[in-house]
Amino acid sequence: MSGERLGHGGCREVPKGVHALALDVHRVLGRTARQPLRAEFRFDPATPDLVTLTLTPPRGRAVTWRIGRGLLHRGLTEPSGEGDVRIWPLPGERGALAWLRLASRETGAVLELPVGELAAWFEETDRLVPPERAREAAERDWQAFLTELRTDR
Repeated sequence: MSGERLGHGGCREVPKGVHALALDVHRVLGRTARQPLRAEFRFDPATPDLVTLTLTPPRGRAVTWRIGRGLLHRGLTEPSGEGDVRIWPLPGERGALAWLRLASRETGAVLELPVGELAAWFEETDRLVPPERAREAAERDWQAFLTELRTDR
């Protein structure tokens, strides 16, 4: 989960089978204060257990986070995550929103996200790669895989 660069509007396909959802979201600054941000969620079937989220403020540098797909999806309906990344739905009349908390050593933010658009996007990613296949990829023996890659050189 690290920082880098970003994009409004809806589901669209981007190069190499990567599916993206660009949204206008808000950073929560206080009880009533909000800062608009552009958020782009990307899903690449080659890494089915991850979602890449790039946040771009109106002015300033974009920041990119890589978040577990299951954690983010689950957080639309129930509290999910721990440590650097947490997400939970807002109860009551604001039930169409979820808050996503991102933290690092340098900074932190709470984002207000629209649940409807994200839920529809996750349904699309589930059609591409069912969640059980994403779990299988996440459970791969990565140490053996990396060792094999180094040996093949």
